Amino acid sequence: MGILDWFKSIVRGEESSAPVSAASPAAGGGADLSSELAGLNFKTAVDAHMKWKVRLEGYINGTSTEELKVEVVCRDDQCPLGKWIYDKGGEKFGFSETFFDMKAHHALFHRSAGGVLAAAQAGDKAAALKLLHSGDYVKASERVKMLLARMFVIASEGTEAIDSHIRWKGRLQAYINGDSKEDLKVEIVSRDDQCTLGHWINGIGGERFGQSPVFAVVRSRHASFHRCAGEVLAVAQQGDKAKALHMLEEGAYPDASEQVAEAIVHLFEQQKIAAAQAKTAA
Repeated sequence: MGILDWFKSIVRGEESSAPVSAASPAAGGGADLSSELAGLNFKTAVDAHMKWKVRLEGYINGTSTEELKVEVVCRDDQCPLGKWIYDKGGEKFGFSETFFDMKAHHALFHRSAGGVLAAAQAGDKAAALKLLHSGDYVKASERVKMLLARMFVIASEGTEAIDSHIRWKGRLQAYINGDSKEDLKVEIVSRDDQCTLGHWINGIGGERFGQSPVFAVVRSRHASFHRCAGEVLAVAQQGDKAKALHMLEEGAYPDASEQVAEAIVHLFEQQKIAAAQAKTAA
């Protein structure tokens, strides 16, 4: 099983017991994906996170030599994943709601783990084991695992970024019609590095697919799209509502938007073909 399929199975709640194939370095035309992304090996992070239960269980049962401290375990910035969250993770995934959801649940997980450890150190083994096998600890642990997997899939497929691109027409339409409270500025909308897709292209997407010629097309078309979006917004802010709405439906804007979508679809189709060819060759 490829690494991406493994992460997808976690997201679906259908984690497979099949062995995960050795991943090749991430590259634009690579057949398989590396689990290393934005300074974090996601496979290792998931494995290490799930080992917390074994570590705590060993401590509670007196079979561990670890010197765990409540004041350290309860913090969400001391483990390798936590340090990544507050450093490169925030830099690379700051555009993603999934990242912030994962960050919150990771903090809850460590508070819960600290509670388990506190009960154990107070001598209440039964209470510690109960906390370890039920309640917030279990829920937060599973949630962190699933969200890490979802982040990897999002980074690999750009799902969240693509969805945000599709919503641009609705956002501009609402602004033009006076139905939006967004404070859109032409100088921001015209830039291709300020939106969610732009963050993906200039960050995780670039790391994952930057060597692909098709990715270069995505980048170029996305820049053209934002120039067109800025022009639509400029007309709207000049008070010509009818012209702005017309520009949304005909001409450069819809063409540019469609071209971005086509390029992205082509990019991911190319990756699927490469993966299928690699499986056949293997």
